[in-house]
Amino acid sequence: MRSGLTLMFGIGMLALSSNAPAVATSWDIVQKESRLGFVAIQEGDEFQGEFDDFDAEMRFSKEALDESRFDVTIDVTSIDAGNSQRNDTLPDEEWFFFERFPKATYVTSAIRKGRDTPFEAVGTLTLRGLEQEVILPFEWRTEGSRAFMQGRANFDRRQFDIGQGEWASDDVVGYPIQVIIDLTLERAE
Repeated sequence: MRSGLTLMFGIGMLALSSNAPAVATSWDIVQKESRLGFVAIQEGDEFQGEFDDFDAEMRFSKEALDESRFDVTIDVTSIDAGNSQRNDTLPDEEWFFFERFPKATYVTSAIRKGRDTPFEAVGTLTLRGLEQEVILPFEWRTEGSRAFMQGRANFDRRQFDIGQGEWASDDVVGYPIQVIIDLTLERAE
């Protein structure tokens, strides 16, 4: 009789625990293994660049998308556009205006199932003091205490007043920008 009660208690506890709401896990970026990059067009040719200094508060679980969240801060002054001529121009007022806008942020309002990728982050990108909604389609893979996130988002540089004055047209620098996210993360302790 006692073993029967114990078995029923165990089954009951298992049923209760399986109905417990899922909680999003906190993750830390492994900086040396992660990349926040971009692709742009100059004089008809694509070039790649990246931001060396960025951080994020990340909470994610496939089972708790409503609890998941990404709050990203990017040090815009850490940009490397692949050559010294571009790098020397980007701090200027016509481009990123480092003196006034040294940081950019991406703050999610929702993370949901994606259309063409497993997930989408819906968030506000703030760059040069301007805010725009940007949808980031992404993939997420977990292996033990590590996770891997890859995604790409597109926007038009004019949405953030990037490339003003003589750079306003797309004759030299194209309008489309693609952001590339390739992160390695570890479960936060």
